[in-house]
Amino acid sequence: MLNQKKKSHGSFNQPMAEDVQLHLQLGEYVQVGHMYGCHGEILNDRNISLSLGSLSEGRTKQLVLELSVGARQSGVYPIITALWTYMDVQKQQVVLQPSRTIPLQFSNHTALKYRRADDRVEKVLKLYQNASILEQARRELERGKLARGEEMIRRQADEMLLYAIRFRDADYLREAETLYQLIGLYLDTYRQLSSENANRKRDFRLKE
Repeated sequence: MLNQKKKSHGSFNQPMAEDVQLHLQLGEYVQVGHMYGCHGEILNDRNISLSLGSLSEGRTKQLVLELSVGARQSGVYPIITALWTYMDVQKQQVVLQPSRTIPLQFSNHTALKYRRADDRVEKVLKLYQNASILEQARRELERGKLARGEEMIRRQADEMLLYAIRFRDADYLREAETLYQLIGLYLDTYRQLSSENANRKRDFRLKE
């Protein structure tokens, strides 16, 4: 994650970096499953460029990558090499940051199977998945499957509410409230569209 330190209240929210890109070189047998929080361009089998837009002073951006690494012998393997580039707004020049290789240790120790994932990563992933669920639900609503679309959104909202209660987390609660509100808005919108389409079809038949 590329961060900028807050210098003063006056400069807060001012763009400090534009055209922020993360260039990734995948290790052997590593594949990207899903990308959240960014737009990606696959250059070839092992190189990907991710675009994060601009960064403001005092703000951070997050992205989540789901990687498939496959089974391996015990040992430490390089999984991904990351390189940041961005346009420094003040200096008006492209900045190239040093690359960093992220290794992953493989082990046959069975106890590692039960180690909990990082809660911070899990949280970011679940919050980003909401946008994907909403997109799928909208497609169902556009097809006239209102009950199916409503069910998808409500199930996701219920999950966010459960996480909010379990972890006492305000971010999960806000997401749940937003999703519940969207259910009503989406249903009203698509019911109206469905009614208008039905009326147009009826008028067309009458004209014939």
